[in-house]
Amino acid sequence: MTDAGAFSPKPVAVRPRIRGRGLIYGLSALALLACSVTGGLHWPIALPLIATLVAGAIVLPLRESTLLAMAAVVFTSLLDFWSWVVGPLPLIWRMPEVPAAPLFAVTALLSVAIVHLCLSAAQAATEDAAARAAQSPTSRPASRLEPLLDALPHAVAIADAGGALTYANGPYLALLDKPSSVALGRTLAELWPRRAASLLAPPMEQSSHGKATSFRLPFTTPDNVKREFDVFLSPHGDGQGGAHATLMMLVDVTDAVRAKHGLIERESMYKAVIEHAPIGILSQVDGLLIYANPAALLMLSADWSGRAIGRPFSDFIIERDREKVRRRIDELAQAPGFAEFKPYRLVALDGQKRDVELAAISVTRDGKQRVELFCVDVTERRLTEDKIRQLNETLELRVAERTAELEAFTSSVSHDLRAPARQIMSAADIMLRKSGQPGSDLKPMLSALLTTAERMNRTIDALLELSRLGRAGIVPSLWPLGTMVQEIRSELTASLGDRSIAWRIDNLPRVFADPHLIRLVMVNLLDNAIKFTRYTPSPLIEIWADEYEQTIAINVRDNGAGFDMRHAGKLFTMFSRLHSNRDFEGTGVGLAHCRRIVERHGGRIVAHGEPGKGATLRFTLPHEPHPA
Repeated sequence: MTDAGAFSPKPVAVRPRIRGRGLIYGLSALALLACSVTGGLHWPIALPLIATLVAGAIVLPLRESTLLAMAAVVFTSLLDFWSWVVGPLPLIWRMPEVPAAPLFAVTALLSVAIVHLCLSAAQAATEDAAARAAQSPTSRPASRLEPLLDALPHAVAIADAGGALTYANGPYLALLDKPSSVALGRTLAELWPRRAASLLAPPMEQSSHGKATSFRLPFTTPDNVKREFDVFLSPHGDGQGGAHATLMMLVDVTDAVRAKHGLIERESMYKAVIEHAPIGILSQVDGLLIYANPAALLMLSADWSGRAIGRPFSDFIIERDREKVRRRIDELAQAPGFAEFKPYRLVALDGQKRDVELAAISVTRDGKQRVELFCVDVTERRLTEDKIRQLNETLELRVAERTAELEAFTSSVSHDLRAPARQIMSAADIMLRKSGQPGSDLKPMLSALLTTAERMNRTIDALLELSRLGRAGIVPSLWPLGTMVQEIRSELTASLGDRSIAWRIDNLPRVFADPHLIRLVMVNLLDNAIKFTRYTPSPLIEIWADEYEQTIAINVRDNGAGFDMRHAGKLFTMFSRLHSNRDFEGTGVGLAHCRRIVERHGGRIVAHGEPGKGATLRFTLPHEPHPA
């Protein structure tokens, strides 16, 4: 505003409180003088003095009224101190006894008169100054600038060197909620709230001495709305007498300040969410990572961010998919948007591989295109899904196996148990009919009946053993297999009588398995070897072990009856037998027991044979697990 000097008003020395100030000071001095000549402070003097100080607090500025009250307190205190230390004050005039009621009436009337006179004088002086300011052509902006200032959306005012308002536009008057007839000619201390006026006073003082300034001013409007303003003060005028008028502009920045605070709060909240998110979040600019949150660093096995920052994210993808991921991220950086990636395998800095699901979004920030990557570790979920898939793939096989066992069980119940039951019933019927005939011999019939009952009992025992094995738990330990084989051989050969069998047993290793269950396997295999070499002229049973990297294979070979390999699949089926019961007794469940026990240990059992040349049974057990 280059013409500001042309319309800067001359300082108007408006002193609306001169007569009120003199009256208050005079009465205060008179009261203190009365205290000094009457020997100290008395009630007839104290009450008018208090009324005078109260009036001074109303019509005088805060600083003057405070100094006046302090002077009165100090003077009366010194009088009391003198009386206490030196002695009574010289009594020039004795204060007569004054009744309380007249004293109160005089004090009240005096207070009302003082306040009324001071306020009337101040109001008259203010109105006179406003009228003179309105009539003076230099006290108001030039008419050609007045519409411009009135049209401004910001509050604008001009105050003279004494702080009295000489011009205010509409927004300024609306801010104070006062009309121009009331506001013009009054000081900022009278118009503004006390806190705002105290903040305005120092900058206004600087501006009156020719120094422009600006500051942030909190302000509460008359309707109790808190606002914030940027205040700009600029000195104007010719500075007559060393003082300048002040042009004041107030710009409302409340919304901008609140928006800034909201932005800071949102950024703080965003940072907290990113830092504590359970998924990996990474930022990439110009093909290189610039940020990775703690979850991402943990996923990459990076103990500090410098090991991951500055590298392309695609470096952490397995080699066969690395170029594909890099190309997808580059495409996303060129065409902003959102993209989901199919699951990939991520290679951490320590070599561990993790299955991850990726998503990315491209945003523009600080003039650059950033790709925000979201990485979710789904390794555990993929392992669980693989286990479920494997279980589903083997479900039909396991169902078929259980169905076959159930069919075999049904067949056993319908044949192996029903046939002996019919024989028992038939033998009982025959014995019942022959029991009445003379000379009948029942001994052969009873012997056959006993044999049939024993066969039925063995079948029932086999079924019970099958049920027990299905419920038994595995408690593995490390123990010597050779010692167990020698014990089993001694037990089985004790009942052979005159029969002689050649044994060839190698040094057997220690195995890690459940000793009770593996003992059942060895008993079944050695018992079968002894049974099927019954008709062999020179029976031979061989036992040895083959050790591999992860397993141990135990072999049992005999040179007995053998079997046809075309029927090898039935050998481990429940209640299935490849030899007639007349040649070799049995229930057909022993090898089925062996297969179930070995598979529960994580191994396999197979059989090789040739009719008349013997058979070899071979099963595997895992090595003892080593601590990680």
